[in-house]
Amino acid sequence: MTSSSTDTTEKLHSFLSGLPEFASTPRIQSLYSDLGRQKLSNPSGYTANLGWWRSVLQELVSRRMQSNNANALVLHVNQELSDALRWDKVGRPAGLSTVVDDMTRDGDLHPLGLFLLSSVSIYESGSVVGRVADILIKRSFWWAMEHLNLVNPDGNESAAAKWKRVCGDYVVISVVKTLADSIIAAQDEKSSLTISETIYSLDSFKKYAESCSPTQSIRLSELDVKILLRYLSRDRHVLVVQGEVIKFAEDPALRRITSIDQGVFELKSTIERVEQQIEHIETSIKSRTNQIKAALLASRKEIAKLQLSSRKALEALLNQRVQTLTTLTAALSSIDQAHSDAAILKAYETSSKVLKEILSKPELQRERVDEVMDKLREGMEGAEEIRIAVEEGGWEVVEAA
Repeated sequence: MTSSSTDTTEKLHSFLSGLPEFASTPRIQSLYSDLGRQKLSNPSGYTANLGWWRSVLQELVSRRMQSNNANALVLHVNQELSDALRWDKVGRPAGLSTVVDDMTRDGDLHPLGLFLLSSVSIYESGSVVGRVADILIKRSFWWAMEHLNLVNPDGNESAAAKWKRVCGDYVVISVVKTLADSIIAAQDEKSSLTISETIYSLDSFKKYAESCSPTQSIRLSELDVKILLRYLSRDRHVLVVQGEVIKFAEDPALRRITSIDQGVFELKSTIERVEQQIEHIETSIKSRTNQIKAALLASRKEIAKLQLSSRKALEALLNQRVQTLTTLTAALSSIDQAHSDAAILKAYETSSKVLKEILSKPELQRERVDEVMDKLREGMEGAEEIRIAVEEGGWEVVEAA
């Protein structure tokens, strides 16, 4: 076991020991028992135990407590997981295969291959059947059956056979959803009129997704990014992916990559590359400065002169790159402004059409308006005459008294 694996296992044991259930030996024995038998003999106890394991496995993934913690959104069900969950006096969890099987049936876990390949949303009614059919037409029958893990055709399946069947990689939907919700909320706060804030590359999306994490410490792998993009595009319908271009767009009419989107993507990618070049040049200049100081301290003036010449060349290059970055940034800002102006103008145009349509109604024609106003004026004049008559009659009664 590597040092990293040992640290992860210790972290997991520290987490488990802090749970209230681990203070009670009978409770731990129940949780680590064969849940398949418990499911038949004690349904209510089984339900409680399943809920506990569901929570623990989700936390295990979200807190990166797996021995192979390269992925932040995937549960690796294997012997290493069983060994890591081993606890003194009770051993390994005998019901882990049952937990994984039921969580898969309930939609808490999705087989990784099935999740990435299916074009059917996990939230659509009957989506399990749809995803199965979708996979069957993409892969051979036996490959699909191997990755579904949804139905056990043999009710007398042995514990070993069941464990072998459920072993594999699973997408943990609750963890994916939590991160996706944070990304969508952050994106909603941005101006919809700024096109550059809706376009991302794979690398910039990865950094953006990591910055949106509630924990602010998540590190996504390439596989995590694929899972997240698949979920956001297919299941949440908030973005579209085409090649390396990622675009946020909840409006179905905008959910396609246009030539404008492609141009903005290329411009943003160029800006990112220039920023990286500037960072590299600045690092090199600092290195040259340190080398110059070291050479002068060692009385090696010729070396110092060479490093000084090199630094001046780097400073000139840095100035060029900064000017280039300024120009590119200004161009991107102009595109955003033009896009915003176009959107505002379109809103003006829509407003004028709506206003014209309202004003074209018969009841708002000039003759009709004049007629209504005349009648209103006559009615008010009549009401005033009545009010005056009532007041004069009242005074006559008072004087007569």
